[in-house]
Amino acid sequence: MRDKTRKFLGFLGLIEDEYGDYASGVPARPFAEAEYDNEPEWTPAPAPRPYAAPAPARPTPQRTSSISVLDGAGQPARPRPMPSARPSAPSAPVALDREPAIFEPLSFNDSSRVTDLLRDGRAVVLNVSHLDPASARRTVDFSAGSAHALWAKIDRLAAGVYLIIPRGTYVSAEARDRLHLTNYRSFDVS
Repeated sequence: MRDKTRKFLGFLGLIEDEYGDYASGVPARPFAEAEYDNEPEWTPAPAPRPYAAPAPARPTPQRTSSISVLDGAGQPARPRPMPSARPSAPSAPVALDREPAIFEPLSFNDSSRVTDLLRDGRAVVLNVSHLDPASARRTVDFSAGSAHALWAKIDRLAAGVYLIIPRGTYVSAEARDRLHLTNYRSFDVS
């Protein structure tokens, strides 16, 4: 019993154990240093070279203005626009006060007309109050998607009536009052 306990404690590494005590056919140390003498030693990899940026082929000219002048043989100098060094910023919206188009679709298939009017920069009054609820919902969803894609704004004027204003367009309070007086009904979409 004592041998089994000693083997167990040796296995756990709690006592120093001599391997030669248990079996005579087993070498004293199975993992002797002599077996590993033939292996090459580890050497660290060479340090990477620091990155050097390539020299520019030629210096870039500094522009002082956005216009260059072309000289031709025997021709007067004429200005030529130069590309800007910075990316172009989106232009500020121009406030256009136009009468909105009043559009009453007869079915969902007419919904693309709203997108066409918005792309032309025209405000649209979408009146879906006379459509069945399923078609009205699909038409409003399609128009809302078009408005989102074209950065337009949607205002609800009444039940089933929406004003879609494209970016850069302004609908005055007087135009809104005229729409309200006509009860948002007209077939003028020109």
